[in-house]
Amino acid sequence: MIPRILHYCFGMSRDFGGRPWSLMHYVGLQSAIDRIAPSRVHFYCEHEPRGPWWSLTRDRVNVIPIKAPRSIYGNPVVHYAHRADIVRLEKLIEYGGIYLDADVCVHRSFDDLLSHPVVLAQERADSDRGLCNAVILAEPGARFLLRWHAEYQSFRSRGKDDFWIEHSVQAPSRLARQFPDELCVLPQTAFYWPSWDPEGIRLMFESTERLALTGSYATHLWESMTWERYLKDLVPGRVRAIDSNFHRWARPYLEALPDDYGAPSSLERARRRLRSAIGRQIPPGLKGRLKQMLAP
Repeated sequence: MIPRILHYCFGMSRDFGGRPWSLMHYVGLQSAIDRIAPSRVHFYCEHEPRGPWWSLTRDRVNVIPIKAPRSIYGNPVVHYAHRADIVRLEKLIEYGGIYLDADVCVHRSFDDLLSHPVVLAQERADSDRGLCNAVILAEPGARFLLRWHAEYQSFRSRGKDDFWIEHSVQAPSRLARQFPDELCVLPQTAFYWPSWDPEGIRLMFESTERLALTGSYATHLWESMTWERYLKDLVPGRVRAIDSNFHRWARPYLEALPDDYGAPSSLERARRRLRSAIGRQIPPGLKGRLKQMLAP
C-alpha cells in the first residue's frame, strides 16, 4: 500500500535553476495538500528557498536539508536536475509515498491509486518518449524502483546532452515493458495533459476554453518552458485578471492575498539589472564570484 506521504525536491542548486519558489509553486503544493490530504509533506533541499511565497509555504512542510548526490555507482552527477532525480527515487524507496515536481497542480484525490506498488504515467500519448518522473507513486522498497535505481550504474549524462532523459524517462519505460506486473502505467491524461508542445501550453495559459479534466489527477505545468512567459514574477492580481485554465486553477489559493503580493522589490529589480549587465560585459571567469556577491 502506498502511504499518503508527499515528497518534494527543490533547491538542488544555489540559484534554484533560475526559478525560485514562486506563486506557481505555492499553488501546486497547496493543491496537493488540499486534495491528497497527506499525513506528512517532506521537502528536501540543499538550498532552502526564501521570499514571500516561501514564507507562506514553510509551515506547511517538513523541511529536510540534504546534500544532493554528486555521484552514483561511481558515475559523476553534474546537473542539479539529475541530482533531484536520484533523491526522489531514494526517498520513495525508503519511505514510500507520492513524489511531485513543484510545478504540478493537483486536481483530485489519489486515493484510488494507492493500492498499486508503483504508479507512473506516459509523458506523451503520440510517441514512445517514455514515462515521466515528475509524478511517482510507490510503496516502500518497491521492486520496480530498486530496478530503476540500479539502472544508474550506466549513468553518463553531463547535463542537457543526448543522454538527458536516458534514466529519468527512457529507463522506466523500458523496465515497465520488461516487468509490467510491478507497476501501474496510466495514460498521459493522468498527469501530463496538456503536453509541453505549443498547443498544450496555449491550452493551459491562454485558452478561455475550460479543459475537461475527468481523466486527470494532476497537471504538470512544464515550468522549464513556461517560466519566462507565464510564471516569472506572477502576482495574485494578474491571476485574477486573466481567464485561462491555469489562472482559474490558481485563484482559490490566492483569495486572501493582495493583488501585488510577491512582486519583486525595487532592490531585487536593481539586482536583476546588474546581474544582466554582468552577464553581458564581465569576463566569464569573474561572473560566478560577482553573481554570488549580488545574491540576496
